[in-house]
Amino acid sequence: MYKLSPSDFKYLYQDCKHCYYQKATGVIKELPSIGMPGVFSKMNSLLQNTLIGMDLREINSSLPAGKIEVKEGFLKSKPIPPTNDCFIGGRFDVASRLDDGTYSVIDFKITDPTEDKIQKFFAQLHAYKFALENPAFGSPKKVSAMGIVAINPEAISFPGEDVIFKAKPQWFEIKEDMDRFYAFISEVSKLLNGPTPPENPDGCKWCYYRLCTQKPMSYQSDLPF
Repeated sequence: MYKLSPSDFKYLYQDCKHCYYQKATGVIKELPSIGMPGVFSKMNSLLQNTLIGMDLREINSSLPAGKIEVKEGFLKSKPIPPTNDCFIGGRFDVASRLDDGTYSVIDFKITDPTEDKIQKFFAQLHAYKFALENPAFGSPKKVSAMGIVAINPEAISFPGEDVIFKAKPQWFEIKEDMDRFYAFISEVSKLLNGPTPPENPDGCKWCYYRLCTQKPMSYQSDLPF
């Protein structure tokens, strides 16, 4: 059984099949983050703490009606069809209980939103949906809405001795397509059950790092003297 982390689908899986294979099969435990300033982690933590208990429509009127109940929840799913050799394990940003009793799964991203960027979160959000609706333990939760709230700073002001960044949250819904998600998981399963993919030093910073730090091979025994 392969444990699949939803957050790896957008970045690691798309960027480097070799590194994804190594992590998903347990050869390596984790790849450290590169180039993500600590201030973004702090901003994300402050954002999530502020959101708890808020009504979604206070954030953006286009969001479905409901309250944010859980931040950074952990989940583990049953095996995913049709291969049934993978399961979802990881955590999600925010789950909200909607007025109709169902749930929404929303990721808040501090980013400059484009349609191409947003759609790359398709597999990640569908993984959350599958895990919540098919948990390995506990009660299932019906997920009826998924999407990204993109926060892109647009202005800055200095009232008094404070600094205020101004941004307008934008809601991007991701439509449900479970058949496409299952096809994607089948693709992942095929990769993990096959041979190790080749390294990609031209497109992956970690493959490049490993290549640059390898000890040179000794050919002394091949010399004729």
